[in-house]
Amino acid sequence: MNDFQQKVIDSMANHASVWIVGGAVRDRLLGVEAKDVDLATLLPLEKTESILCEAGLFPKTIGIKFGTLSLFQGDDRIDIVSIESIESDAVARDFTINAIYQDPVTKNIVDPLSGYQDLMNRILKTCGFASKRYKEDPVRIMRMVKFAVKYDMTIEKDTWEKAQELLPLLERSSRERITAELAEILILENAEKAVTMLYELGYWGMFVPELARLKGIIQNQYHSLDVWEHTLAVFRNTPPDLFMRLAGLFHDIGKWEVASRECYVRGELRLEGKEYMLDNYKLISTRSGKELDYKIKSFLGKDLIVLGARLDHYPETVQFKRVIHGEPIPQGLTYKENGKRHFLNHEQSSSILLVEILKRYSFSMFFAGAGKSREKDLLKIVENHMRGTLAFMPEFRGETSRQSLRDRAAELSWYFCWDGRTFSLQNIHDFVLLWKADFEAKKAHTEEENKTFERLYKELIMAGLWQNENLDKIDWNAFYKYALEKGLKDQQLGKFKEMVQAKAMIDMNVKLDKVFLDKAYRKNNERR
Repeated sequence: MNDFQQKVIDSMANHASVWIVGGAVRDRLLGVEAKDVDLATLLPLEKTESILCEAGLFPKTIGIKFGTLSLFQGDDRIDIVSIESIESDAVARDFTINAIYQDPVTKNIVDPLSGYQDLMNRILKTCGFASKRYKEDPVRIMRMVKFAVKYDMTIEKDTWEKAQELLPLLERSSRERITAELAEILILENAEKAVTMLYELGYWGMFVPELARLKGIIQNQYHSLDVWEHTLAVFRNTPPDLFMRLAGLFHDIGKWEVASRECYVRGELRLEGKEYMLDNYKLISTRSGKELDYKIKSFLGKDLIVLGARLDHYPETVQFKRVIHGEPIPQGLTYKENGKRHFLNHEQSSSILLVEILKRYSFSMFFAGAGKSREKDLLKIVENHMRGTLAFMPEFRGETSRQSLRDRAAELSWYFCWDGRTFSLQNIHDFVLLWKADFEAKKAHTEEENKTFERLYKELIMAGLWQNENLDKIDWNAFYKYALEKGLKDQQLGKFKEMVQAKAMIDMNVKLDKVFLDKAYRKNNERR
């Protein structure tokens, strides 16, 4: 009990009985330090407010219509509720473990609903009728999951079953309150258990079906787990930080959209509107929007065979891979024998779905000092979470690359950290954490593969650190002198400057000599 809390209690106890109730009592009984304090008093709120003001304490009346006063000092918060009796107040609370009262003067415990016994037996149950408690406040369903996992409790049968039955009532609760509870759940020490419990409860299926439908989707040879199990493994590997937990939870949600198997399709190629049709299947590109025009437009009206990948959940659609010549492939669609299992462009699909999921919540409120910009960062690392594996594929395969490891690391770091205006070292740190969590969630790796990965992520972090330290050291005087000689101005100057800055950071060279600038200038002209 700190001085602020003691002063509030003493001021009230001089006039009427007051009890500490709720989480503060629960946590103290468990030997856990309680931060915030809830108080219950028989005094009317108006009288309580007057007493506190006389003591130099000025409560906020933000919850007065709900029978609550609040006091704040620094990080401390005290909520005070006016009650008619302990018994009537207890039965209206959410769970019995939160309906234990303690006299702050005598330290005596008052426990009308045997909450202490439930706490010791690790049993979580509602106060009174579960259906009534959930109908009063559906967010209590989320709190049920939080408390059960946080305190390793077994949920009483009726408490669980009524939560399942009344789950749709959460639709009427505010987005902010649901997000607040979910944010706490996702950073629990055993948050994986909570995510699984939310699945069993039916929460994900009802409110985030994009996540729930991952269960049972078989992956390729690089994985031993289905997509749902892999997601849980990645989630488990992330640190207890809301941003990283969201990244782990949603990084692969696009796999349902693009899950496919290799196949051949043979037929007469035709154009319906803007869609290429082969036999009765729509062909789509996994690369640029013009890929099909370049590669198959010349075959319109002709018999054509393509190797593609048929989408599991959109079976009339086939992702184009390449044209096949001279193979005895029958008309229509034929699955390739021992064909590959694909999730082509699942990162982009995951990001697109995540945009919609984020609209259902208010997670930006919980990204301290960053808000919506962190949501953009989240979308970026989800959309690009395979970039590390792709950039460093030569190292994983024991091959050589035309581009040095350092340059590829610097290029990747710059891509994640620079947003066109500011450099955020946090972004490469976040990417590495997600990449590492994903890497470790796949099939068991050899010792050599683990050493390779460790070397790669250290190279990325070193590149980010160098860029962060040296970005402001670029010799812009030399740049402007060179640009003046070339007659660059306005938009041309701006684009050239952006390119030079990126090249300097990727080359790790802040001294812009003539050789460097000539090379950059030639490259810039090639792009125009």
